[in-house]
Amino acid sequence: MQSVRNPLVTVASAIIIIAGVHFAAPIVNLILLSFLLAMSVTPLMEWAINKGVSSGLAVSITILVFVFGGLALASLLGISVSRMIDELPAYEPRLLELKDSLTALLAKVGIDTNALFAGGKLEPQRIVELASGLLSATLGILSMSVVVILIVVFILIEAAGYLGKVKDGEIKKSAMSRYFTFGKDVRKYVAIVSLTGLIVGVCNTILLVVLGVDFPVMWGVLSFLFNYVPSLGFIFSLLPPALLCLLEFGWGKTIIVAVGFFLINSVAENVVKPRFMKKGLEISFLLVVLSLVVWTWALGPMGAILGVPLTMVLSRSYQEFVEAAEGQQGKSKS
Repeated sequence: MQSVRNPLVTVASAIIIIAGVHFAAPIVNLILLSFLLAMSVTPLMEWAINKGVSSGLAVSITILVFVFGGLALASLLGISVSRMIDELPAYEPRLLELKDSLTALLAKVGIDTNALFAGGKLEPQRIVELASGLLSATLGILSMSVVVILIVVFILIEAAGYLGKVKDGEIKKSAMSRYFTFGKDVRKYVAIVSLTGLIVGVCNTILLVVLGVDFPVMWGVLSFLFNYVPSLGFIFSLLPPALLCLLEFGWGKTIIVAVGFFLINSVAENVVKPRFMKKGLEISFLLVVLSLVVWTWALGPMGAILGVPLTMVLSRSYQEFVEAAEGQQGKSKS
């Protein structure tokens, strides 16, 4: 009976915790994202300290690199989004043309479009207003980067203090020691995904520049960011530039964009990423799918990015707990 009760209690506790995280998602997302970013840049600080640089200087260098890199990325994306908001009304006539051509095409095959366009939900003006709202929301999200940067700074300061104690031989088990232990696999995962995302983003940007699609840098940056979303990230990164290309040039170049994005993503996912995964870590597809489903429900859209790292940390924590329990059982028997 005890062997059945313990797993049930564990599952019930996990469900309650995940439900609590779901209701506190706005705050939890900021904290978890900050820890993920801090884990990603900690190796730079650790390398500097191991090279003899003082902890204070190592923290300062890491923070400067992180802040300037983050601000450059946010500024680049923010400027592009602002420009696109201003130019959205110019695409409205083309949207109207597409609507009329779609209506005529569907009418030829006997499909009634009155229900499709009922309520004005798919009217060009309504679509432009919706896109403008989404882009404005993106600017609001970028403004929250200041809070994330502050949290990352304090995490790095704590991590530097721990590394200084380790260097002096004062190794103690603490929350920060677990930060380094659990963060090892997470850093490998983030490094691999970041590298493949950079390759995808640069290649997509070059493709869009060659085809003459508006805002190619913004779409390239979004391709890089959506690469952190397993499985569905490719679709999210393809749809906006493909739709914009359709409005600008028609179906010919749009098909080229879709095929180009698909080929670039396929090479990155099936050729580049597996090589680094073999050197770093193996992540099963089932783990990725379950992480995507559970954490997206619990944390919202941010859960798609944080899902795999969170699952890796929980898995590592569970393994450590099992090993500790087995060790205590072994001591009690002896």
